[in-house]
Amino acid sequence: MNWNDSLNHASTDRHASQRWWSRQRVHVPATQRRMPRLTWAEICRRADCGGRWVALHGCTYDAVTGHALDGELVDADADLSALCNRVRDSEWKNCAILFCSDRPV
Repeated sequence: MNWNDSLNHASTDRHASQRWWSRQRVHVPATQRRMPRLTWAEICRRADCGGRWVALHGCTYDAVTGHALDGELVDADADLSALCNRVRDSEWKNCAILFCSDRPV
């Protein structure tokens, strides 16, 4: 199920629609799918990512600390299982799923 299918499905059920929008998720439109690489600090400073789970494509890590350094933002959501389900059902594969705190490390 892709973004449009999910939206159409949710709009058919009033309660599902209310749950859908209460998740506080961000969706990157198809026209912006190939976003430039953002540093981990830039991602965590974004209002739509801080305090949420994020899916990153092509994520790189610091060899010493193991912390994320940068990546392409694919999607974000406060609900981890919803984010994982959308990534699984999307064309994006091999994404890193990380929690983006309000204060990057």
